Amino acid sequence: MADALHVEYAAIIDAGFTLQIDDPFLTDVFSYGTGSAADKLETAGRYVDAINRGLRGLPRDRVRLHTCYGINEGPRVHDAPLADLIDVLFTIQAGAFSFEAANPRHEHAYHVFESVKPPPDTVLLPGVISHATSIVEHPEVIADRIVRFAELVGRENVVASADCGFASQASYTPEIHPSIVWAKFEALTEGARRATARLW
Repeated sequence: MADALHVEYAAIIDAGFTLQIDDPFLTDVFSYGTGSAADKLETAGRYVDAINRGLRGLPRDRVRLHTCYGINEGPRVHDAPLADLIDVLFTIQAGAFSFEAANPRHEHAYHVFESVKPPPDTVLLPGVISHATSIVEHPEVIADRIVRFAELVGRENVVASADCGFASQASYTPEIHPSIVWAKFEALTEGARRATARLW
């Protein structure tokens, strides 16, 4: 499967696009996997080996990896913290990483980068708006979230993002109404402008 995906990945990059791999399942190994912490790391390592086999030979700076905990508005009490998977996540041969950091279950994720340094030339795309609530984030809150990450990993290494997409599948009725999604994107734009003014 990795070899077949490699052909598609290469075609995407050869066509001039940035390749994004959406992977909401790596977190499942840590959230719901069985066995010890070492067992989970071993399982995740095999998983990452398959991803990297699909990415072999492709330019890291043209690849980004999105991971999350799925798209739902549930209590999310069993989500593994980012700290549990960050080391294995950073062994994926991607130049940018997108992850949840806006919803109340994961907003503290920036603390991980007080002790973990991303690989050289790595860009973080932390979620600064949430896909799991209809509340539209205030631009000042969004700016605060961006600045926190920028102060830890460098302002050039942060791109404001959403925690995840806003619909499970294109054929589903969206969990968050599109009018609210667009309001969130408008708030994201303004929050990024405010963060840029602060950081530069």
